Amino acid sequence: HAVKKQYTQNQSVDWARVSESVGLSERECLEANQFGDGKARWIYDPDTFSWDMANRMTAFIETNYSPPLPVNYTAVSNYMWIEPDDCFKMAGLLRGEMMWTKDVLAKVVELRGQGMMYKDIARQLSPNLAANKINYVKERMLMRLHTLPTKLGCKLRM
Repeated sequence: HAVKKQYTQNQSVDWARVSESVGLSERECLEANQFGDGKARWIYDPDTFSWDMANRMTAFIETNYSPPLPVNYTAVSNYMWIEPDDCFKMAGLLRGEMMWTKDVLAKVVELRGQGMMYKDIARQLSPNLAANKINYVKERMLMRLHTLPTKLGCKLRM
């Protein structure tokens, strides 16, 4: 209730005050809070990406969740006041991790077809993705596409 009351009054939350009022540590409050009205979305866009936000989130994670302690993305979400799934995805992007879906691979092929260099494609997908990773994944996926039909006894039409 303390979080909801503060947010409703100020459109922000002072976690030190919440901690003091409920008798738990700030981290415990961040991990337990389920109120999330007004949380923002954080979807990677190379034209609007802010290292300030990224560094703030990374510093929070490093300070509160040193290995082997798993990161609690509810706490991260409450600290940043960003949707939890977006915090989780952005943390992965900041580590250079990528979910290689069909849509992402199609985007790589499309941008490469437009003559874009791998380093520029990497920047379009993630702030910390290496160009050689894109080339490696693209080549592996193409190799799979070529070998799958022959394993099934089919001919590949190109």
